[in-house]
Amino acid sequence: MKKGEFKSFAVEDSSRNLLSLACDLSGGIDYSSPDEAWVASPIQCLYKAFEHKPKIIVISFIRTSIQERETLVELSAALKRNSHTNQSIVLALLVTKHRKLAKDLKRAKVDYVRCIGDAKLDSNLVREIIHDLGPADSLDRVLETLCPFLNYSKIDSQREMMVCGAYLDRMVLGGRRLHELCETEDHPYCEYYQHPRRKL
Repeated sequence: MKKGEFKSFAVEDSSRNLLSLACDLSGGIDYSSPDEAWVASPIQCLYKAFEHKPKIIVISFIRTSIQERETLVELSAALKRNSHTNQSIVLALLVTKHRKLAKDLKRAKVDYVRCIGDAKLDSNLVREIIHDLGPADSLDRVLETLCPFLNYSKIDSQREMMVCGAYLDRMVLGGRRLHELCETEDHPYCEYYQHPRRKL
C-alpha cells in the first residue's frame, strides 16, 4: 500500500457503533462480541471505523515487517485526522519499546501505546489493556523514558538493531544496558549520554 493512500478515503455511515475495533495483521485478536470487531488489513480497518465509529481502535504492530509498520502508522494518522473517526481513541500495541516508532505514532496523534513483551496477543489481553489504560501509556510519557540517542539500523525487511547515537551509531545496544538504562528514566546517568560524541 502506498503512502498517502488513506487521505481521500470515504464510506457511508452506519447506525451501529462499536466499543472496540482491532486491526491485527497476525490474527491473534479474535473478537467474538457483537460490540467488538477484528480486521486483518488497514483498508478493512478504515471501512469499519467509518461505518461503526468505535470508541477505541486497537492497532497491533505485533509481528509486522518494517513496511507494514509504516503502513499502520499512516493508517493511525488517517484515522486521527478524519472528521468521521478522529473522536475514536487509538491504541498502538508493540512488542517492545521503540523510540522511532513512538515518535512516528506521536506525530500521527495516537493516544496510547502499550508494549506487551512476550505475552500472547488475544482478545482477553486486549480487553485487560483497554481497561487499565492511563497516563503512563501516553506517547509523551513513553518518550520521556527513552534515551534520545536511541537509533535503529535496518538489517532486513523484518529486523533492526539498536545503536547508540551518542557513540556515533557504532555501538550496538542490547541486554541489560538497553533494558535497564537506555529504555528507562535512568538514561541521563549513562556516561555516553553525559559525554556524547555527537550532539542531539
